[in-house]
Amino acid sequence: MKYYSYAIYSPDTGIFYYGYFEDLEKVLEMHNSNQIAPTKDRGPWVMMFSECFETRLRAIRQVSFYRSVKGQRFMKKMLNF
Repeated sequence: MKYYSYAIYSPDTGIFYYGYFEDLEKVLEMHNSNQIAPTKDRGPWVMMFSECFETRLRAIRQVSFYRSVKGQRFMKKMLNF
């Protein structure tokens, strides 16, 4: 099974959220329909970036990096924010 780490962004609030899931289309739909607590009532959300991994652990580790100060700087630079 493949796992994806992803970064979504809410233009209305200026907030990034980083997570992992098996199905990118489904997880974006879940974020936009307020089914995921950390992003509830903060959308709408747009997918900004995703990476595919062979293992769940690798996807989790990548999300941990995105959430670090160094990872946030990297993502904002890569996405031109």
